[in-house]
Amino acid sequence: MYNVRDYGARGDGVTLDHKSIQKAIDDCAKNGGGTVCIPPGDYVCGTMHFKSHVHIIIEKGATIYGSKDVSDFDPKEENPSNALYQDVSHSYFHHSLFHADEVCDIALTGYGTIDMQSIWEIYPVADEMWCRACKIVAFKNCKDVAIKELTMRNATDLAVYVAGCENVIITGLNLYVHIDGISPDSCKNVVISDCIINAGDDAIVPKTSYTLGKYKYMENLAISNCVVTSRCNGIKFGTETHTGYRNVSITGCVIHNTYLSGIAIESVDGAHVEGFSISNITMRNVGNPLLIMVLNRANGPEGTTIGEIKNVSINNLTITGPYEKWDAPSQNYWTFIQESDTITPKTYPFIIIGQENSTIKNLSLSNIQFTAEGGGTEEDRKAIIPDLRDGYPECDVIGPVSPVYGMIARYVDNLKLYNVEFFTEKEDARDAIYLDKVTGYKNV
Repeated sequence: MYNVRDYGARGDGVTLDHKSIQKAIDDCAKNGGGTVCIPPGDYVCGTMHFKSHVHIIIEKGATIYGSKDVSDFDPKEENPSNALYQDVSHSYFHHSLFHADEVCDIALTGYGTIDMQSIWEIYPVADEMWCRACKIVAFKNCKDVAIKELTMRNATDLAVYVAGCENVIITGLNLYVHIDGISPDSCKNVVISDCIINAGDDAIVPKTSYTLGKYKYMENLAISNCVVTSRCNGIKFGTETHTGYRNVSITGCVIHNTYLSGIAIESVDGAHVEGFSISNITMRNVGNPLLIMVLNRANGPEGTTIGEIKNVSINNLTITGPYEKWDAPSQNYWTFIQESDTITPKTYPFIIIGQENSTIKNLSLSNIQFTAEGGGTEEDRKAIIPDLRDGYPECDVIGPVSPVYGMIARYVDNLKLYNVEFFTEKEDARDAIYLDKVTGYKNV
């Protein structure tokens, strides 16, 4: 056991302690590995680097505060070669509290707290201003990773980002963060369970970006028993989708107070998506319960072609209102400085849209009760769904209103509905279902 106090860490809430903690990590690794203990206290820290076979325990009563001076964190990588193909947050790893690259057998656990103190950096990216600071966890190409039983608060970039990692367990986290909560990217063998997440962006957002400089699937992923709320999407597969997803299970989750989609499955940059089992999900006050969409944004290396989605089974969903305002975490510096940040979900039906040259194949929906907000008018019923080909996928790309309240399906082969019921809270002049270019349809 390597106690960071023995290496000079003060834990007084004033002294910078990350260099002392790093000494403990380095000694632990030099001696073959073991446990680094952070006992009760308030530790102000910049970047710390994991080494193989090191397990860090943040004990109950211990809080690590991200330094308010961002120069205490390692700078972002200069001109990463793959930054053209994903947003800026997925291109950088060094500018974080805990960083690891190509190490194995590492753990960040305990019943303590990490608080990044809502520190923002404002800087130009392309033709817009970004305002994100440091990640909490940024692990790349690591094996045998555990992140457990911690409270994480006030991160202004991705909270937990693991890319190209294998054998990852993320469990028991309690997150209140400004950007994405948990983001596995192009990983293999991942378990995310028993987490409570309140996110200013997407709560759980698996991706297959090009940040590794190569194509790599996100595969063998199990998400279970999580409670999530989001200013954007609850559980979202996308938006960077360069390779694909396969062998995914989502079960036993509660999604509530979510502005856009409860569950989104997307292929927009050439990803091949298949083998999803989604079951036993409860949603309340969610704008769009389900989004499944193929677009040809092709934001990837030259030659990127359209992807596909197939073999998806969704069973036992209950979706209800009321659809009402709630207090959401701020998503950027400008909403952060507002005195009030309440938000109301943007309500839409299920949206299932493929492409003429890439239909969504073999989709089964069963045992679903969806009580939509309703209130649609005869004028709403006349709304035209645009011919979507490319662009950024969100539920509102179909327009400000939907012509139906229950489900839109376009370019789908073999769509089966078993015991699927659509209701509305308010009287609605629209039909429940819109089908366009759907084959093999059954509704029993």
